[in-house]
Amino acid sequence: MQQIENLDAWRVTEPEIMEMDRYLSGANAPDVEEDVRLCIASGARDMILDCAQLGYLTGAGARLFLNAARMMKDVGGALRVGNLSGQPRDLFMACGLDVFVPVEEDVAVARVPDKAFAAQ
Repeated sequence: MQQIENLDAWRVTEPEIMEMDRYLSGANAPDVEEDVRLCIASGARDMILDCAQLGYLTGAGARLFLNAARMMKDVGGALRVGNLSGQPRDLFMACGLDVFVPVEEDVAVARVPDKAFAAQ
């Protein structure tokens, strides 16, 4: 059996876009976190969480963003958030998550990789 020497061959080159549910809480955050983990395992190193449908965010849901950012950082990847508005945006900013996870007005802007990620 031949061993794969260059694991970067499995790297997904387009940003992985994951659409968030209307409500993100402790009830569904573990499932979303598992989806992020599976995307990373499949080679995604550039991920965008599309929050256009997200209408309500709890503290447990906010923790998901931080955990996802940590998972992506651990594999040398980048995580961004797009279309975040209303109560979810207010909570996100109040918690200071924008320091760890860049927030873009929309997914089209978020699709442009930042220079730090592009240099890797």
